[in-house]
Amino acid sequence: MRTALFLACYCTFVTAANSLLKLSANAHGVVLFLLYQAGGNLVGLAGILIYTGLMRRMPLHLAFPLSRGAGVLGVQLVASMLIFHEAFRPTEVAAVVVVAAGIIVVGMSAPRQPRTQSRRDGGV
Repeated sequence: MRTALFLACYCTFVTAANSLLKLSANAHGVVLFLLYQAGGNLVGLAGILIYTGLMRRMPLHLAFPLSRGAGVLGVQLVASMLIFHEAFRPTEVAAVVVVAAGIIVVGMSAPRQPRTQSRRDGGV
């Protein structure tokens, strides 16, 4: 459950960071540009810290595709469509479906057992 929370938080922070950086790219004036840049980078740093926590809970070969795929879906579906009202072509919709299917397949292959090593024995 905690792993899913880390993944959801990571996706949220990546989506927010990319949205702020997009607003920065479209900003008129130096002050707005710098505010959006600072916000996007701070939120991005928080996302990296959450990703680090995610990697403590699952192997890198699972954490990387799940987090990156969820981030792509968050940015495409939430930021692009809902915030910036960008249109999707059929090929882009197909790509989102493929990414989502990949996330599901990788997530289903994740081990369900708790880790057996303790920190004292060298486990993480």
